[in-house]
Amino acid sequence: MAGIRQFCEQTVFEQALELFWKKGYSATSMIDLAKETGVQRGSLYNAYQNKTTLFIKAFDYYSQEFLTTIETLLDHHNAKQALTQLFEGLCTRISTDSDNKGCLSTRTIVDVAKDCPEIQTALATFLDKIEALVYNTLITAHRQGQFTGDCKASARYIVALTRGIAVIERAYNDPERLADIYRTAIDQMPFVDH
Repeated sequence: MAGIRQFCEQTVFEQALELFWKKGYSATSMIDLAKETGVQRGSLYNAYQNKTTLFIKAFDYYSQEFLTTIETLLDHHNAKQALTQLFEGLCTRISTDSDNKGCLSTRTIVDVAKDCPEIQTALATFLDKIEALVYNTLITAHRQGQFTGDCKASARYIVALTRGIAVIERAYNDPERLADIYRTAIDQMPFVDH
C-alpha cells in the first residue's frame, strides 16, 4: 500500500549510522545506504528525500540514546565525581570501540558541518543538550556550595574538552593520556571539598 513504510525505521537508522560512522558522511552515498540497509534507494528517497535528511533523523535517534547515557554518567550527588564519571564513561566508550570509528559527532563536525547548514544545526543542538546537562550538574553543585565557578562557561569548557579528547583518542589511542587530560581539567576547576 502506498505511503506505508515497508521497513523498520529504527533498524534503518542504526544501519545507516554504522555506515556514516565507518565511512564518514561525505564518503557515504545513497547507493551505499540502500545496500547497507537492504532498503531500495527509491524507498529511502521516498521516506527521507535525501542523504542529509536521513543522516539528521538517524543522528537524532542516536543522540537521544547518547544523551540518556550522559545523564546516567552525571548522576552522582558529588559534582566532581559526576564529571569524573562522565569523562571515564566517554573515554571508555571511544577507547573500547572494536571498529575504531571514533566519535560520530566530532567526526561529522570536522567532515561536513561547514558545508551543510542542516547538519551543523543538528550537531550544534546536540552539543547544546550536552552542555545543558553539564550546566544543570554544575548549577546544582553551585547551590550546594560544591562549585564556585561560572557554571555556564565551565559547562561549555567541559563540552569542548569532550570533543578535544575525542580527537586526541584518534591520534594516540592511549587511554592513560585521555585520563591525564580530563583529571587535570577537573582538578583545576573550582570544586569545594566538603
